[in-house]
Amino acid sequence: MGIITAALIAGGEISSIKEMPNWVPISCYLAIGLGTMSGGWKIVKTMGTKITKVTPFEGVAAETAGALTLFVTEALRIPVSTTHTITGAIMGVGATKRLSAVRWGVTVNLLWAWILTIPISALLAAGVYTIARIFF
Repeated sequence: MGIITAALIAGGEISSIKEMPNWVPISCYLAIGLGTMSGGWKIVKTMGTKITKVTPFEGVAAETAGALTLFVTEALRIPVSTTHTITGAIMGVGATKRLSAVRWGVTVNLLWAWILTIPISALLAAGVYTIARIFF
């Protein structure tokens, strides 16, 4: 919602965040819901079983640690990914059992995906912008 609203402000459609149109949160909620319905369980399965087997108590510990991390980073104005934060917390919970409880191969794959996300997204954005400039 923030990015769409910032784009609306930058484009002169609205003058402040308080003027955010109702379609912005509704479309964002819909996109999140559809994303969860279409592929969310794969993420839940990876987070809950593929990194390490997480019990309900360990899940609460990981969620609490993730939330505390997000509160601290917000107070310090450090931008972080909530997904990365909870993944790190799950790895930490798994490592308290024993280091071998964490499937480090899965973790390495996640790290590579995180590293590659920014440059690939930048290249795609540049391509879309270049194509859009031709037509608009």
